[in-house]
Amino acid sequence: MAQDPKAKSRRAEREQTVAALGEALRAAPSAVLTDFRGLSVADLTELRRQLREGQVEFRVVKNTLARRATAAVGLTSLHPLLEGPTAIAFGRGDPLAPSRLLSRAARALPHLQIKGGVLEGKVVSREEVLALAALPPRPVLLSRLVGVLQAPITRLAGALGGTLRGLVVTLDQVRGQRERAQAKG
Repeated sequence: MAQDPKAKSRRAEREQTVAALGEALRAAPSAVLTDFRGLSVADLTELRRQLREGQVEFRVVKNTLARRATAAVGLTSLHPLLEGPTAIAFGRGDPLAPSRLLSRAARALPHLQIKGGVLEGKVVSREEVLALAALPPRPVLLSRLVGVLQAPITRLAGALGGTLRGLVVTLDQVRGQRERAQAKG
């Protein structure tokens, strides 16, 4: 029995979608799953624009295809999150960008619900996504780290500088005493 050409085409299209979704999950340093039920088309359009500016791709996915893709990349623990309308935001640059941008958007759009996500291959809960969103940006964290590392060195330099100043003052006093003693004698 011959298969309908349209059915073959749909099957090939679904397989291609699963492969592309799996590749996106593998390539992105982070992804956040959301439920967008109740958002208007205008809200979704604005959300996509904001995410695009932050180098985040936002894809509405079919849960059955997403389950296949997550199974293919070893993220089956995401399956419980694949209920109801699902969209996935894939970060391309900063791994925390999807968390930050969607967290901010969820405050402005109460219908947007964060379900959970993936950070560098590990599944994270909704609470962890929100906690990651609260972290300061990477440059701020790095500057704080430099400050913490630099503080002991600065204190050591100050202590050594004070000791050296004391030594110089003492040597100058000794020199002065010798000069006065030679002038008397």
